[in-house]
Amino acid sequence: MHRFVRACALALLVTASAAADEPAKLPKPQFNGPYFGKMPRAWVEVLGTDPERWTMTVRTKKGEEVVVPVRGDTELRVRDSWGDLSDYYPGQSVMLFVYHDADGKWAYPRAVQDEVQMMSGHKWWWTVDALDAAAGTLDLSRKEKDKEFKESFRVGTDTKVWKGDKPEGIAALKVGDVVLFQTRYDKGEAKRFAVELFDAKGLEAIKAAQQAKHRERLTQRGLPAVVNDVEVLTGAVTVSVQWEATDLARGIKPGASVEVVGGDKGGLKFAAPVAESKGDGTRHKLLLTADPAAIARLKIGDGVRVFPAKP
Repeated sequence: MHRFVRACALALLVTASAAADEPAKLPKPQFNGPYFGKMPRAWVEVLGTDPERWTMTVRTKKGEEVVVPVRGDTELRVRDSWGDLSDYYPGQSVMLFVYHDADGKWAYPRAVQDEVQMMSGHKWWWTVDALDAAAGTLDLSRKEKDKEFKESFRVGTDTKVWKGDKPEGIAALKVGDVVLFQTRYDKGEAKRFAVELFDAKGLEAIKAAQQAKHRERLTQRGLPAVVNDVEVLTGAVTVSVQWEATDLARGIKPGASVEVVGGDKGGLKFAAPVAESKGDGTRHKLLLTADPAAIARLKIGDGVRVFPAKP
């Protein structure tokens, strides 16, 4: 019995000693589910945008007018693709997915999503239940699990119906069609106006067109990026290309040369070879080796545009 007790005590001592020798688990960044779940998802009306100041003015469901700051990492989602502030228009119905502070107040949007992108991403397809073109009314519904959702909009001669590469008029829409929609608010009207409706083929067409439009913008304006680190004496500059341009950034290989232009109007501009090119979450990181004199005024946190070398 005494031998058994001594053996157990020895085993416990060895276990405790081994546990003490194990290194403590270090904290690491990880997805914060509780915070994500509390992030406001707000359907709003676009009142206007200011691309120069990077702001969007919106009206909330409560009737409040809010100027929303847009940052370099804000996802501007348009027509089931990436977009630009200039793609949004007054009256448009969009969803703001907003980061909030400790007091629950809005900080800035993680994403601005038009109705098309929001519904496509969640597979919220609607069935046309009733259409009266003469009266200008449209009724839609969709089912999700045990719930049924209904919407009723105004339609008219300005409504576009996409069932392929080119839009048609409201006469192309039929009861039973399965569609997504984009609507706008009009002053004095209780119901929103259906600006566009898309079936699956129509969605594919407008998405491809928007992707091509966005890629052309990136080619002309450069890939948006943020400066992560600068070491002037070695010429080392680390930048992270934003998510919207990572597909093009992945094509930049070590040894290639890029041109970097400052996001402000200060005239910063330099060329540098690429030392490293690698994915970094939703972004893409580049390590550049620049002339120290060219980057002496560059600061961590600066927004820049990266132009890959032309093939």
